[in-house]
Amino acid sequence: MPAPEGHSYHVEVSARASKDFEALDAEALEAVHQALDTLETEPRPRGLRRRKAAHHYSLGVGLYRILYTVDEQARLITIQRIRPRRSRPPHPGA
Repeated sequence: MPAPEGHSYHVEVSARASKDFEALDAEALEAVHQALDTLETEPRPRGLRRRKAAHHYSLGVGLYRILYTVDEQARLITIQRIRPRRSRPPHPGA
């Protein structure tokens, strides 16, 4: 559900996620930045996965996953990690 008009979120990047940014190539970096821009107005976009802990989410962007938390009262999104997606073995019978 998008934030009400005029009510955007602030995106903050943790120290660990800052290091993750350094490992991204230019194409992945551009895609991640676009996703972060989207999170400023829509903290729970389509394709989102909830994680086990409350207010923790994961968003797939290309070959990476952005792991983040949402603080509704502070209107703050904290990027925790940017990690490569896990590869999954092929489905049996495929």
